[in-house]
Amino acid sequence: MRRISAALSAIVGTIVSIVTLPFRVLQRLLTPSRGRPARTRRRAL
Repeated sequence: MRRISAALSAIVGTIVSIVTLPFRVLQRLLTPSRGRPARTRRRAL
């Protein structure tokens, strides 16, 4: 049971990182670099 839980946690972590990385990159590219704080919707995830 511990192996299954560890594998699930690792898979979920990798999937979350892979899914959230492109969104963060897009936000960095889309947000105009004027002077806005970078922590606008970091707690939404």
